[in-house]
Amino acid sequence: MAEGAPVVDAQFRLLADHAPVMIWHAGPDRARGFVNQPLLDFTGRPMEAELGHGWLEALHDEDRPRCETVFAEAFAARRPFSIDYRLRRHDGAWRWLLDSARPYSRGGQFAGYFGSCVDVTEMRQALDERRQALAERETLLAELHHRVKNNAQATTSFLGLQASRATNPEVSAALRGAATRVMLATLVQDRMFRIAENAVIDLATELAATARMALEVVGRPGVTLQLDAEDGLLLPVSQATPLALIVNELVVNAARHAFADRPGGTIRLELRRAAPGLGELIIADDGIGLQESQRRRTPQGCLGLHLVPRLARQAHASLRIEADHGTTATLRFACG
Repeated sequence: MAEGAPVVDAQFRLLADHAPVMIWHAGPDRARGFVNQPLLDFTGRPMEAELGHGWLEALHDEDRPRCETVFAEAFAARRPFSIDYRLRRHDGAWRWLLDSARPYSRGGQFAGYFGSCVDVTEMRQALDERRQALAERETLLAELHHRVKNNAQATTSFLGLQASRATNPEVSAALRGAATRVMLATLVQDRMFRIAENAVIDLATELAATARMALEVVGRPGVTLQLDAEDGLLLPVSQATPLALIVNELVVNAARHAFADRPGGTIRLELRRAAPGLGELIIADDGIGLQESQRRRTPQGCLGLHLVPRLARQAHASLRIEADHGTTATLRFACG
């Protein structure tokens, strides 16, 4: 027996041999003085072959340097450690073990380590398969996103071309409006795609960028954007995306229709925490309000206004639109 072997009495051996894990003991010199029956059953080797430093013979050559370094540093510092490595099973198969050990003292003196090993091969294989599946999924999503983006750009170009060829001014305006809507929606989706699916984003930053881009693309002179957005309202991408698309629709609609009777005006975007766990988004303008033609699904009307309720449902938000003095859309939603 190696140094420290006297602690392995008959009662300890009985308990260790019937434990549901593989157990070992090593003295201060790192030499093993005991391994339990489950570990012997695993390796298929006799006790004598496992004692001292003999157990290293069953260790995978690629893992041995790392194991020897971790063991040496832990024994020197007398601190707990955990390490995974491949150990040859009795049938010749290499299996991954998770080895965890803690130092102990006897009579106030460092006496060595007790360790336990668990076979984690299937767990590692499952994790590797999951990582591979996630990597393949990311590749597929990237390819899908690329194709959708290209198709959206082609659609925008086609709509713009048809608008330039249309002889009816109303049809031309409707086509240009559709082209702008597709382009802006694509920009939002492109930004959101670059964020991890399970990540949360600061809504203020995203909605401010969306509103500025929408107003810039519309290119309506004399219209200013007023922002009052509270930081720290965090939402997952799946909920933030429809809210950004709503801002797109409402800013574009206001810039195009709200100031038909004058050179310009103001579009206001407010974002705040209305109550704990409740966010409030307001998009308002000081224009002429909604005319009857704008409320209909016609070329003269604003199809975007009919998309907004659907997007609000996707964002799990309540929606209220008031159009007496200008137009004000108020959305409320749960937030972090």
